[in-house]
Amino acid sequence: MRTDANDHIRVWIRFYGPLNTLLSKERRGGSFIRYLPESTTVKDLIEGCGVPHTEVDLVLVNGRKAAFDDPVKGGERISVYPVFLTLEIPPSDRKQTRTLESPLFVVDVNLGKLAEYLRMAGFDALYRNDAKDKELIHTTLEEDRVLLTRDRRLLMHKVIKNGYLVRSDQPVEQLEEVVIRFNLFKKISPFTRCIHCNGLLEEAEKSDVLDQLQPLTKRYYHRFSRCRNCGQVYWTGSHRERLDPKLKELLDIG
Repeated sequence: MRTDANDHIRVWIRFYGPLNTLLSKERRGGSFIRYLPESTTVKDLIEGCGVPHTEVDLVLVNGRKAAFDDPVKGGERISVYPVFLTLEIPPSDRKQTRTLESPLFVVDVNLGKLAEYLRMAGFDALYRNDAKDKELIHTTLEEDRVLLTRDRRLLMHKVIKNGYLVRSDQPVEQLEEVVIRFNLFKKISPFTRCIHCNGLLEEAEKSDVLDQLQPLTKRYYHRFSRCRNCGQVYWTGSHRERLDPKLKELLDIG
């Protein structure tokens, strides 16, 4: 924290709820002072503390609702709130989307397994393991997708309106985070999308996919689906039984 003679702006700021996990330990759980060399914006002040604007649902400056681009001139008391999952506030007061009507995601390179699980749950999730930051941002804007990443700096780009900072390093927990954050429980549709290419699946006659099946699969299974895009064939086999129990619970497949 800077306190030298060149600093001439002092503000009090407090983060609430899970936003505290994004702060350094000494700043968690209460108000703290920020000393700044010059006037800034609400967004830059918040992100200067390490919290991307995509994680913030409501900001109060001296008790009044504030926009991200509002100026901070000194002497203000600022309260920063996370996305409200249960508390109902007017949509006009929210800075983030709580529920996605048509969920579309683009997934950062460090979240490949999450992309696979999102597709397994039936969600449209674009993923490339060599995608650059500029490409992710472009896709997010061009296709109106939600950017999922563990890189908080990536979410701090001003142009990003819809994004989520994934906390866990465990893929099943990551999926649960996304489902909870965007209220997607009723939109889960397991095994309707290809986990390899993101294409939609359609029912396929066994006779049409025989050349893609191993001998035991031909013998014991009779219902199949196939990706409309890449042609990958799927069936209900023992591999589903071996899925992580928590993943099966999320997908509601027993």
